[in-house]
Amino acid sequence: MLIPELQKIKNNLNTYTKPHLSFEEQLKRLKSNGLIISNSSYARKKLTHINYYRLSSYFLTFQYPKNSTKVNQFYPQSEFRHITRLYDFDVKFRRLLFGAMETIEVYIRTQIAYHHSAKYEAFGYISHKNFQCSEAVFEELLEDVKKESERSDEKFIKHFKDKYGATDLPIWSIVEVLSFGTLSKIFYAMHNEDKKLVIEQIPVTTTVFSKWLHSLTILRNICAHHSRAWNRELRVPFAIPSNNSMFDPLRKITKSKFKAEVDGEFIYEDKEYDNNNSIFFGLSVIKYIFDSIGEEVDFVSEIKQLLKSYPEIDLKAMGYVDGWQNLDIWSDV
Repeated sequence: MLIPELQKIKNNLNTYTKPHLSFEEQLKRLKSNGLIISNSSYARKKLTHINYYRLSSYFLTFQYPKNSTKVNQFYPQSEFRHITRLYDFDVKFRRLLFGAMETIEVYIRTQIAYHHSAKYEAFGYISHKNFQCSEAVFEELLEDVKKESERSDEKFIKHFKDKYGATDLPIWSIVEVLSFGTLSKIFYAMHNEDKKLVIEQIPVTTTVFSKWLHSLTILRNICAHHSRAWNRELRVPFAIPSNNSMFDPLRKITKSKFKAEVDGEFIYEDKEYDNNNSIFFGLSVIKYIFDSIGEEVDFVSEIKQLLKSYPEIDLKAMGYVDGWQNLDIWSDV
């Protein structure tokens, strides 16, 4: 009974006071904040399909700055359909992104299984000596591997255990049921010479690629959980390969940011920011990996076609740099 009582205490300390809003009240609030809603029936239907809180993350580009006197107010001429267009773009964009990362996932699973089993046999992954991490890290990793294999409902797992009476699966089976996050941890824990074999077709260091896998895992989870990808800054930036001129134009980006409000006038200034935590940098990493391994997909053309279908999208908010289509890393050659 202690835990429920503690929860009650926490709830009593909670200062959150926003009330439940009906769909009609949600519409009324949007209108009172200056959003143009020409078709209330359509807008209400959308709000019954898309949680107001989820949709609100797409309001920001149409609203005055949060630290201004017009907080929550929409810019003149902002319409509900503009927000749903942006939302629809993001849905389609995430699907393309998720599909691209699935291709990379499958490739990495294949390479780890192939090279690790070639050197250490089918069950070499359960031996600490075949990894360079500490004993504690290895035990934690092995526990994650076992948990993920036990909760998998793949038929081949049951078939293997029934046929061979084994509790451990060979590495070429186990990699197929692991999350991308656990897979990236396995790569990080491997001996460096083994890592080099896994990414021998990708001209980056094993240190950079380990960090890429971490960032890609976060990007994948954003897509898997249907979170906003547009205008997203990743909490784990992508590592920038040294001595690789293809990534140099992607390092920085200049954006106009709100600076101050003086006598009702909004003052903005151009500032330079690191760009390796942007969605565009992640896209560029994916493109680079595809080109390196010779993956023939329509990823580039599909991205370009999507952007063409939504010309109003603010690409700089996604980290796209000026002239991106002409960069070496984004050439179609």
